[in-house]
Amino acid sequence: MARLSLNLLPAPPGAGASCVRRVVKKNACQACVEACPLQAIAVESDNVVIDERQCNQCGRCLFVCPTDALENIQPVTRHWIDDRLVAPLSLQPACVDELLLWHFEKGIRAIELDGEQEGWLRAVAELNGVLKQLNQPTWWLAPPSDGPVNNARRQWLHLRKESASGAVAYGRRALRDNVTNYHRYRVMLTAEHCYLCGACARICPEQAIRLHPDHFTLDNARCTGCGQCAVVCFPQAIRSEVQWNTDAPQRLPVLPSTCNCCGQAFTAWDAQQRTCPFCRQHRHGMR
Repeated sequence: MARLSLNLLPAPPGAGASCVRRVVKKNACQACVEACPLQAIAVESDNVVIDERQCNQCGRCLFVCPTDALENIQPVTRHWIDDRLVAPLSLQPACVDELLLWHFEKGIRAIELDGEQEGWLRAVAELNGVLKQLNQPTWWLAPPSDGPVNNARRQWLHLRKESASGAVAYGRRALRDNVTNYHRYRVMLTAEHCYLCGACARICPEQAIRLHPDHFTLDNARCTGCGQCAVVCFPQAIRSEVQWNTDAPQRLPVLPSTCNCCGQAFTAWDAQQRTCPFCRQHRHGMR
């Protein structure tokens, strides 16, 4: 007879199988480590480890992960009325990526703050710097509202609305999908170093890099800056950089060819390229 588990404890927070460090061991991504204000996240033996005793579930790590790999952590519930965030605000201010999602997903344009919430004031100032780059309206500061209102009399007196509560989507993918006119990352290719081996296209989880028989596509609109392309590219021909842009996808022409040294098929940049990248690395044409 099968035994039923009586362990009702919630699963501990951690990084799942989609963590870029688990997919490619050489990836040095530390986005969640650097985002944690309490140093509750560390990398041990190439695995992301979260110390539950230190973690206060602020959710900052969720918004910087390029592959939504973090598990058993929830974003902070916040409150808003119309187009402004209202109290109670968390002691730990939201990161800029979260505030950007409140801006684009919920249409928030203001926040109720007093002069003593310095952390939140800095966060809004940083947010407004990014919004200016994106040609978006900046947030303004509203004075804190008065104390609680009698809900039974609110409608009759036309007083302050009751706030809604909830959270925004999280992660770099959510930010990419909500900020559609601008792209946060730019895929950089040095074509003269590229072998067109296709390793970067195969490893890219977002299909921001695609190698076809007749063209090579680089699509900034899909990139989340996970860095996998740079890790697997041994000639170091490709990488992604944080750089807001409006670039259209690059479609670079390529063509199929056959190596006149080893006889193997390969993808070439032009018709004059008759030796495959591997044979070019060996003086005597040996693989």
